[in-house]
Amino acid sequence: MCGSDTYYVHKAIICPQSDWFTAACRPDIFKEGKTNIIEIPASSGRDESADPLIDSDDFDWDLDVETATSVKLMIHYFYHHDYLQVLGIDSLARYRLGLFAENSRMYAMGEKYGIPGLKHVARAKTSELSNLKVSANMVRVAAVIAFNSTPDSDKRLREAIVEMVDVVHQVPIIRNNKMLEEAISTIPELAYGLYRKSLERKELRYKARDVSGRIREVDVIVEELEPW
Repeated sequence: MCGSDTYYVHKAIICPQSDWFTAACRPDIFKEGKTNIIEIPASSGRDESADPLIDSDDFDWDLDVETATSVKLMIHYFYHHDYLQVLGIDSLARYRLGLFAENSRMYAMGEKYGIPGLKHVARAKTSELSNLKVSANMVRVAAVIAFNSTPDSDKRLREAIVEMVDVVHQVPIIRNNKMLEEAISTIPELAYGLYRKSLERKELRYKARDVSGRIREVDVIVEELEPW
C-alpha cells in the first residue's frame, strides 16, 4: 500500500529481486510478513509544473525521490523489468527534463530497496539519454538528485552523470549557464569528477602529440634508408 494506491503483488515475483522486500516478508521478524501488508509512505512529490529545477539545498528525499509515482514505477519494474515514464507531458523539453530526473529517482529507489536490476536499467536509460540534445537544466536536475540520493560508495550513476555534465559543459553556449555552475559548485563530488575528466583530456592530447611525433620520426628514418 502506498497512500491511496494498493498494489496486489506476488512474493515469488518481488522477493527474488529485492533484498528489502525479502526481509520485510519474513513472518518471524516483521509484522508485514504475517499480515502480508506492506505500507510504503510516499508523498505526491514536488510540484514540478511550478519549479522543477531543485538545487542541493532544496533536496528532500520524500519530495524528490520516494514519491507515489516512483513507487508505482518500481512495482511496474518487478513485473516488466522496465518502468513507465508516467509524466505530464506539456512540452518536449519538460518531458526530457522529467526523464532525466525520473531515472535518477529510480536508481535511488533501487538502492534503498535493494533492487540491483532496477539500478542497472536506470543507469542504462541515463546513458541512452546522453544521445539526445540535452540542456543544462536537464543534467542539473539529474545531478542534484543523483548525488544527494545515493551513497558515496555507489559510483555507477554518478559516473554517468559526470560524463553527461562534462559533455554539456564543452558546449560554449551552455558552459557559462549560471544554474549549472551553481549545481557544480554545490556538489563537490561532481566538481571533482569534472576536474578528473579535464586531466584525462589533457593527458590524451599529450599522448596524441607524442604519437604523432614518433610517426614523423619513423617516416624520416625510412626515407633515409631507401637509397640502400
